[in-house]
Amino acid sequence: MDLDSQDYNPIEDITTILASQGSLADIDKLLLRTRTVKLQLQDEIEKRTKLSDIQSDYTIASNGMIETVFGDFKETQDTATKIYSTISKLTDGISHLDNAKKNITQSLTIFQNLKILVDSYIQCKILLETNAFVEMVSPYKIMCSLSESTFTGYRSVTDINILLSAIARLKADTLSRIKQLYSDLLSGKISGNEKIELQLRNGACELLGSNNSAKVQIEDWCIDKLLYEIKEIFQLDDEAGSLENLSRRYMFFKKVLNNFNSKYAAYFPASWGIPLALASKFYDITKKDLDVLLRNELHGKTPSIDLFMGSLQVTLDFEKYIDVRFSNKCTAEKLSSAFEPYLSLWVSHQDGMMDKKFLTYMSESKIPENVQDTLVVPSSADLFRTYRSVLSQTLELIGGGSSDGILTSLAKFFSKWLINYSNKILLPLLLVDGRQIEDKHETIKYTVLLVNTCDYCSTTISQLEEKLAQLSSDSSTISNIFLKTKDIYDELLAKANNVLLNKVIPLDLAFVWKEFDSTDWAHITVEDYSRYITTLKKALTFVSFAGNDTKSQPKSSLEEIMQLLSRDVFKWNFFDKVIDLITSNYIDCITRLLQPLPPFATSSSRRLLKPKNVIEIGEQLLLDIQLLKEILNSVLDNVRSGSVTSQGTPFKRLSRHVDANVDMLLHFAKLLVLPMDNEEAYGESYCRLTDNNKDITVWAFILTLKGIPWDLNEWKRLWKVFKQSISDNNDSQLDRNLFTFKWDNRHILRFENNLARIQDPSWAAFVKDELCVIPIKRTNGGKR
Repeated sequence: MDLDSQDYNPIEDITTILASQGSLADIDKLLLRTRTVKLQLQDEIEKRTKLSDIQSDYTIASNGMIETVFGDFKETQDTATKIYSTISKLTDGISHLDNAKKNITQSLTIFQNLKILVDSYIQCKILLETNAFVEMVSPYKIMCSLSESTFTGYRSVTDINILLSAIARLKADTLSRIKQLYSDLLSGKISGNEKIELQLRNGACELLGSNNSAKVQIEDWCIDKLLYEIKEIFQLDDEAGSLENLSRRYMFFKKVLNNFNSKYAAYFPASWGIPLALASKFYDITKKDLDVLLRNELHGKTPSIDLFMGSLQVTLDFEKYIDVRFSNKCTAEKLSSAFEPYLSLWVSHQDGMMDKKFLTYMSESKIPENVQDTLVVPSSADLFRTYRSVLSQTLELIGGGSSDGILTSLAKFFSKWLINYSNKILLPLLLVDGRQIEDKHETIKYTVLLVNTCDYCSTTISQLEEKLAQLSSDSSTISNIFLKTKDIYDELLAKANNVLLNKVIPLDLAFVWKEFDSTDWAHITVEDYSRYITTLKKALTFVSFAGNDTKSQPKSSLEEIMQLLSRDVFKWNFFDKVIDLITSNYIDCITRLLQPLPPFATSSSRRLLKPKNVIEIGEQLLLDIQLLKEILNSVLDNVRSGSVTSQGTPFKRLSRHVDANVDMLLHFAKLLVLPMDNEEAYGESYCRLTDNNKDITVWAFILTLKGIPWDLNEWKRLWKVFKQSISDNNDSQLDRNLFTFKWDNRHILRFENNLARIQDPSWAAFVKDELCVIPIKRTNGGKR
């Protein structure tokens, strides 16, 4: 139990301490400890008793101080109340005096302003009788200012209300007097002089400036007065108001404008801009009349294009006159906007102009004067200059707004004549199918001319389409209109490229392949390059970049084409195709030389070349192909040297293309020299050289090219090894890898068909059941 508890029972603690007999031995220590604690407690009790007495005395003293403070506060509060009451009594009279002073001051100000108002009114009334508007400006402004601001709240005072009513009448009289003076002046009843000019410009107009509604009223009245004669003469139901007399209307307005500037402009402040307001009002009147006239003229009957175009032209000329005269400050709706709903007539009217231009295009030379500068048909540039002019005029007609209808008509107009241009001007430049080339250089010049012009037209068509699409809210419609046109030019460009690639370039290569065919391959010795490959080198050499010994030689077709093509990208792409063309022709020559003659696998089957001869041919081909690589890389360097801009990426791409094609030719030649004594070794080498080609037809075709006899047992031994390497072949018939025969699949297709026609039962079963040869579909492979 806690010693501090009021319910403390010492018996419990004594029982706990003396719970065992052994505890009696420590009884002395316990008594000593108890006595010590007792003494400590007595000392603490005494200290607390003394402290309690001190605090009690302090509390009594504090209570006395608080009572004293509250007493002083109450006394101060009573004193403050007495002082406030005394001060209020003293200042009460002063407040009444201040209010009286304010009322007197306000009354004096009101009476003073009233006197000024009355004096200004009387002065203005007297001055108005003599039309002294300049002298009237100052009192009039004071009168208007005081009547409209200071005395508006005093209308309940009878005399002030009478005065304000008189002032209102004076204002109306002033406006009426000014209007009458301007009416007499504009109608010629009074002759102008410097005094009237000064009074109206610096006086009357200044008075009107203080009242904006009055100013606007006078402006409108004067403008209507100046245009009254025009409205009376050029009425819609009269001949003078017809479209035929539209130019007379514009001329009459110019006369009115000039007459105003010469006679009446001095009677108005320049800041009012009366001439500009006059033009804007004339625009509004004439625009409404044009809407009616055009609707009556062009609806329900055959419209007169000449009348429409004449009216449009004089309107455009008049608008230009107004824009120049007022520095494009006239913000009224354009008169030409009335013609917008009928602008398709304007577009169709351009057909006549284009007919005349096409007669010129067809009669003039297609070759530019400076061929070295750019080989593009000159009329193509003129065509698009005309288009830009028509587009500019159209945009001027439709202004800042958008008119999808006219833009669509314009797109159809452009597309129509672009197609006509391709058919009448460009298409005749293309060599007709089946026609022989009589002059190679002329053919090159006109065909490259066609390529360059088609490219220029295609690029400009895209720019034209983009411009119209930006202006139209329906860009897809514009794009669809030009889609056919762009396809026509792209197709024409592709045809021209095909003429160059498949008809012109083969002329230079024909003698090369003829020499290949005339070579005695059965009795060759591998010592130097073959004659055909050196001839190919001469046929492809660029004399412009060669040594002096070749400067006298004529340019090759390839060099001539490269020099005439206008864009570097065309040069790269064309040579890219030439690489495949040469590769394809080369494979074609080799295949024709080595392929077996049908029928296959019969006693009468014969081979022109023995396997030993094929190996020797392969070795010679390996040497020739090395030179072919040098030739193609040399041409590639020449193409880069002849390019205008830096072409690092295309050069690298074509360099890789040359390497890939030449490597495939080398692999093909190495296959021809491979020995077949060891089936496993041949199979491994075949997979490596063909990049693991798993096509069975390619495997069989290469065997026949190597000169292997129609020995079924030997074929089966070789097949057993190859069959193991293609056990996981999942290639589809559509994705077949035809190795070097991919450029021209005619020979391998013929080989498959001949295999399928083998009559020997054993061979037929082998082809059908083992080889599973399936004829492939013919594709458009390259042809020589």
